[in-house]
Amino acid sequence: GVVSLPKYLFSSAAEIITLSTSFFSRLKMPSITSPFSFPSLSSLRSSWAWESEGDACSPSMETAINLWFLGLMNEISTAGVKDSFGYDAYIVPEVKGLNHSSFVPYIFTHEQIAAVIKAADETEPKEVARNMHLALPVIFRILYGCGLRVSEVVGLRCRDVNLKDGILTIREAKTDRDRYIPLSDSVKEACISYADKIWWEKDSDFFFPAPDKTMISPMTIYQRYRRYLEAAGISHGGKGQGPRLHDVRHTFAVHVLQKWIREEADLTAMLPILSTYMGHKTIRSTARYLRLTAEVYPDLMREVERSCAYVIPEVCHEGN
Repeated sequence: GVVSLPKYLFSSAAEIITLSTSFFSRLKMPSITSPFSFPSLSSLRSSWAWESEGDACSPSMETAINLWFLGLMNEISTAGVKDSFGYDAYIVPEVKGLNHSSFVPYIFTHEQIAAVIKAADETEPKEVARNMHLALPVIFRILYGCGLRVSEVVGLRCRDVNLKDGILTIREAKTDRDRYIPLSDSVKEACISYADKIWWEKDSDFFFPAPDKTMISPMTIYQRYRRYLEAAGISHGGKGQGPRLHDVRHTFAVHVLQKWIREEADLTAMLPILSTYMGHKTIRSTARYLRLTAEVYPDLMREVERSCAYVIPEVCHEGN
C-alpha cells in the first residue's frame, strides 16, 4: 500500500502543495498551483534536468529532490489525487545503509595487494572447509587481477571458465549483460593449477564450490578478507568504514589507469575498453576513476589533466 510521510513534516497535502510552489520556483521548476494541474514525475524531472544543465547539482541533492518529490506524490495520492498519467503514486520505504555518494574508496598500494594475496596463499587447509585453501588464493587473484565483483567470482560455473584460451564469461552481471574477461598469464596459470586439484561432476557445477557443492557465500569471502587484512598489517575501520572488499575492484581500476598514464596510452581510446571490461553501464562511471587516480597518485595529475582533463568528472564514489 501507500507509505505515508511522517506527519510532523506536513499536516496535509494542501500544505505540501502550498509550500512546494516557492520550492520549485527557486529550482526553476514548474510550480504547483493545484493538485489537479500537478505535472508528472517524468516531465518534472526532465524540466529540472534541462534547467540545471549549466549548473549541475550534486548526486546527493538530486537524490534528495527525487525522494522529496516522491513523498509529495505519495501525500497527494493519499488525498485521492492521481498523477497526470492517472496512476496512484507510491514512495519506496527508506533503506538505511551506506551512503555511496559520500564514501571514499580505499585504494590499496601495490605492496598491500601483494601482502593480501600472500596471506591468501598461506590459508591453511581444514576438513570442514574442504578445498577452500585452494580456492581462496585464486579468488583473490581474480578479484584484483580482473576487477570483478565478488558476486561475479563466486557465481562462476565450470562452463564459464575457458582455461584453454584464458577467458571468463560473466553472466547475469549487475548490468544484465554478459561479457568476456581475458585473464593475465599469471591468473590463468593460477586457475589451471587450481582446476588440476579439483573434481567436478558437470559443467553446471560452480568453479569455486563450497564444501556442500553450492555457491560460496560472498560473506565467507569477506570474512576471510578481514583475516587477510590483519595478516597483511592493514587496519580496518570497522563496519561501513573500510577498506571494503569492493575496494579491491576500485584498486584494480586505479592501478590500470596508473599504468596506462605512465605508458602515455591514449586514455580517450582506452576508457571505453576499461568500461566494457568492468561491466559499467556508462563510460562516466569509469571516467570517475581518472580523478581518483590523480588524487591517489599526485605525480600523475599533470599527465592526466594534459591528456584528458575534459573527461574527468568530480569524484562521486559509488559501488560500481
